[in-house]
Amino acid sequence: METNCGEKEKISPGFVGESAGAQEDEEILRKRISGHPLFGLLIENHLNCLKVGLGEFGEVGITTEPDKASDSKPNINDIIQNPSDLDHFMEAYCMALSNLKEGIEEAQQESASFIKATYLQLGELTHTNHP
Repeated sequence: METNCGEKEKISPGFVGESAGAQEDEEILRKRISGHPLFGLLIENHLNCLKVGLGEFGEVGITTEPDKASDSKPNINDIIQNPSDLDHFMEAYCMALSNLKEGIEEAQQESASFIKATYLQLGELTHTNHP
């Protein structure tokens, strides 16, 4: 059996065009999303989730660079084919972020209440009268 080592190095002509086309489609999608009327609200809701999650521990920074670490990206072009689909997606995403923020806040309030109650009980136990 003879193997051709150079075979792995061959790139089909369609691969380069598909890659450039995919990049072009991705750029068009980014422009459509960033130009959508709900985009500002989506960013605001996202930042609010991050702020609630971070609490007193840090500041929230905004980056415009895409996540380079992610190798597998969902093909949103398959999901969003027309403007009404994009509208529904943006509305659902904004709603999901709002619900997430509320869930985070609720969990933090429950934790804070539990910690306060624990401190009160510990305080009562340590302030007992000793003869």
